[in-house]
Amino acid sequence: MIIIAVGSNLHSDTYGSPLKNCLKSVMLIKKFFFVKKVSRFYKTEPIPKSNQPWYVNGVVEIKTNLHPFDILKKLFSIEDHFKRIRKKKNESRTIDLDLIAYNKLICKKKSLILPHPRMHQRMFVLKPLCDINPKWVHPVFKEKALNLLKKLANQKILNIN
Repeated sequence: MIIIAVGSNLHSDTYGSPLKNCLKSVMLIKKFFFVKKVSRFYKTEPIPKSNQPWYVNGVVEIKTNLHPFDILKKLFSIEDHFKRIRKKKNESRTIDLDLIAYNKLICKKKSLILPHPRMHQRMFVLKPLCDINPKWVHPVFKEKALNLLKKLANQKILNIN
């Protein structure tokens, strides 16, 4: 399973609300990859906690033969489309696309760590992941997504209707 996390907490001049940014990014992802599943989207508090606006988050499962680094290039090009500028860690953004997992690959390079090193600590990744595959097994911890999610009951997440 190849998983991409999608998130936004800023309005964009082109698309509007964070939810619209996320939905448009999924449309752009479909131009590069075969999209198998898209989770629901949720409103989530920023991590680490701050006075930033809450995020809209979801995940997308894709199918591709591209190498993970080539997937990253495509995701960065979509972020560029949204005029995302990376200045500092954990800042607000119009769109954030992260490669969370690439099948069972474990990669520890400076420019790419798979699975994402903090995904197991983030309800905003695990809750939408459980929407599409609660039995997905973390390749490092050998635990199902649903079991990892249960450990994060203290994080706030809201359904978007």
